[in-house]
Amino acid sequence: MRAIRSGLAALAFAALACGALAQADDWGALASESVIEVLTSDADGELRETPVWIVVVDGAAYVRTNESKWLANIQRGSAVRLRIAGEERAVEAHVEGDAALAERVEAAFKAKYGLTQRMMSLFRMREPTVLRLTPLTS
Repeated sequence: MRAIRSGLAALAFAALACGALAQADDWGALASESVIEVLTSDADGELRETPVWIVVVDGAAYVRTNESKWLANIQRGSAVRLRIAGEERAVEAHVEGDAALAERVEAAFKAKYGLTQRMMSLFRMREPTVLRLTPLTS
């Protein structure tokens, strides 16, 4: 009987874990996150931890940057991980090539981050690079 209970407990735990993983890939659940960290590796192998803002548009997650070291790391082929609420996950980050979608993402940043975002926009020399995040599956 103990073995059956143990087996049932393991199945219940596995079901909960699968549910948590499914939720972890649901970017909509992260829409309320204000700041996350992007983890990349510099050319010398040193870990770079960069706090960034994040928005969710149409169920997809986006971050953005100007000419930054972490963007250079991504363009060089560095692995990318996100740290969100203390948990890490591997992702791919791709430059969003659709200009209309990038404009919608920019509008989402303005709506989410308000006055701070608008003030920062005044000092930008060019439009930021918008990156779409895609969870890596094992």
